[in-house]
Amino acid sequence: MLKTFPAKVLLLGEYTILNGSKALALPYHQMQGQWSFHDNGTEERENSRKSLFAFMEKSGVRTVDLGLMKKDLERGMWFDSPIPHGFGLGSSGAVIAAIYDRFGKPTGDLAEDAKALARLEDFFHGSSSGLDPLVSHVQKPLLIHSFSEVEVLTEGPELKDFFLVNTGKPRQTGPLVNIYQEKMKDPQFKQGCADILSTEVNFAIDSVLKNDPVTLFHHLWHISKFQWEFFPEMIPTKERGLWTRGLETGDYVLKLCGAGGGGFILGHSHKFSLDEMRQILNTHELRELK
Repeated sequence: MLKTFPAKVLLLGEYTILNGSKALALPYHQMQGQWSFHDNGTEERENSRKSLFAFMEKSGVRTVDLGLMKKDLERGMWFDSPIPHGFGLGSSGAVIAAIYDRFGKPTGDLAEDAKALARLEDFFHGSSSGLDPLVSHVQKPLLIHSFSEVEVLTEGPELKDFFLVNTGKPRQTGPLVNIYQEKMKDPQFKQGCADILSTEVNFAIDSVLKNDPVTLFHHLWHISKFQWEFFPEMIPTKERGLWTRGLETGDYVLKLCGAGGGGFILGHSHKFSLDEMRQILNTHELRELK
């Protein structure tokens, strides 16, 4: 059986990781891609092959065997993946992890592999931290203390109260990050991110790791409230009613999952099961997070 490469979910730390907070990223095994040589005649196959040929011809990397990659591509190779593009689940990260696994030279050293993966993903994103492909490569939860200090967690956190809300709307990360960086020029916004949001994120991560759902919900509520007030551009219009309903009732909370603007939104409820939440949020597809 061919090796698979999972999607990733940034559970906590979106944006604040850029300013020194911790972050918690997880492999999402319900969506995973793998190499294929089967010609199924689909547009997905053709798009994958075009992207891989472009990577091989233009990336100029030396950490992968481009000659071997060319031979495999000439044999019809493509990356068969259900991970949607532009939904914040690391679709390009899974591809990069697969390229590194098949054509690179993984060292087993987390820091070195992270650097190599970041350089490879630069082709897709211009400048990459390498965290998305690292999650897909390691296939274990990562506690990110900083970009230079990443810890692999041997046991995954309890996720039964979390769920993903599908907005059905793809987005691009770059423009949203640019909006955030512009906002950071405002001293009041910058202070709020440093003093309020980053602190709540760090406390929420601690609560997740301690499996303390009540305390976790408290911190998630404050994160959701802050994002509602200060990140309105990142919350899609169609989901704003759901967002405020959660804040007002306390039945659940929603927060950004990655850059926001579309893709998936992260939800949490310690009051209701996933099936009950599907009834409450019946206008959207909800996915289990595990």
